[in-house]
Amino acid sequence: MLVAHAQKIKLISKSKRKDDRHDARTLARLARIDPELLGPVRHRSAKAQIHLTVIGARAELVSVRTALVNAARGLAKSYGERLPKCGAQQVNRELAAELSAELREVLEPLLKEIESLNERIKEYDTRMEKIAKASYPQVALLKQVKGVGT
Repeated sequence: MLVAHAQKIKLISKSKRKDDRHDARTLARLARIDPELLGPVRHRSAKAQIHLTVIGARAELVSVRTALVNAARGLAKSYGERLPKCGAQQVNRELAAELSAELREVLEPLLKEIESLNERIKEYDTRMEKIAKASYPQVALLKQVKGVGT
C-alpha cells in the first residue's frame, strides 16, 4: 500500500474538478507510472511515535511552566513588588519569602504548581535520557555541541 502526500499531488490539490472517483483514477495512474510521483509517506514505527510523544508532552509542560512563571511575575509586578531573578527551574515557594504577606499568600498556589511542574519535567528528562541511550546512540554525538541537549 502507498500513502500519498496530499500536498505533493498538485494534479488533485490544484484541480478545479473535486470528485472522489476522478481523484482515485488520477492516483491510480500516477501509481502505475511512477509511485515516487505520489511523494509516498513513510510512517514512523509505534516505538518512534511514542518517543516523539514523550518529547511533545515535556514540551507542553515547559510551555505551561513558562506561562505560570510569567503570570506570577506579572501579578507581583502589578502589586508593586518583584520576584527575584532566576531561571524557571529555580522558581519555588521560597522565592516569595521577600514579598509582602498578602501577595505571598496569593502567589503561593502558583509557585507550588510551578514546583510540581519542575518535578514532572525532570521525570521526562530522565525518561528521555534513557530512551536516547537505548534507542538513539547518535544523540551522544549531538550533545557534544554546546547548547544541544537530549
